[in-house]
Amino acid sequence: MHTVISKLSQNRRDYSQNSRTGLASAALLLAIMTSPPASYAGVEHDLQIWSPITLDIPIKRKLRGYFEVGPRVGDGASRIRQLLVRPGLEYRFNDHFSLFTGYLWQSTYQYDPYKVLHEHRTWQQILLEKNIKRLSLINRSRLEQRYFEDLSGTGNRLRHLVKGNFRLSKLFYLTTSNELFLNLNSVKDGPQRGVDQNRLFTGVGFKFGKNDRIEFGYQYQYVNRSDEFDDLANHALVFQTYLGLLD
Repeated sequence: MHTVISKLSQNRRDYSQNSRTGLASAALLLAIMTSPPASYAGVEHDLQIWSPITLDIPIKRKLRGYFEVGPRVGDGASRIRQLLVRPGLEYRFNDHFSLFTGYLWQSTYQYDPYKVLHEHRTWQQILLEKNIKRLSLINRSRLEQRYFEDLSGTGNRLRHLVKGNFRLSKLFYLTTSNELFLNLNSVKDGPQRGVDQNRLFTGVGFKFGKNDRIEFGYQYQYVNRSDEFDDLANHALVFQTYLGLLD
């Protein structure tokens, strides 16, 4: 009897601790989501459409393949501005903790005059996820090493994303996220140390398979330019597709 009472007491303490942790995480997420971007004198605005597709491919046991392709249409949603291809490997310890490493190739298209700029990156990532009833909280930290074809030097950038998914039903959920980008060093004639950009996203998700889902929503991307140009605010309609293959 004493053992049963002890277990019940421990369960109550665990539940209380989990509740406090969940409330603290939700409060932190809400604070980040509602923080307004910094105000600057000059800001250039653009309407864009982003449609990334991400594949999750089992390889062997806990090792998985990761592949993402992301076209971005800009200039008033009239022509392509960027194309990203991001392959990688994931080691999934469990459903709540994963490590990633990979490569990225990015093309940026400039017009008047026409020019294509290429960037290559290596990246490493930690992904943490916690489920609290109908709420799923995601923390993702990514470190990038950026190599620019037209610049000398390597740019190091840290990105941290906080995301929350709130399940409405078996098929639908609400989603919101905030991702902050920090340049850790300066590159001559390139990115400068400090805040690089911030992305705030909110939308709705739809699950159409065990590991397949689509998210649609609005993203506000604020880019802190360090050159003579005004800062940039992109208003993007985002269509994100996640596919889990052969799982």
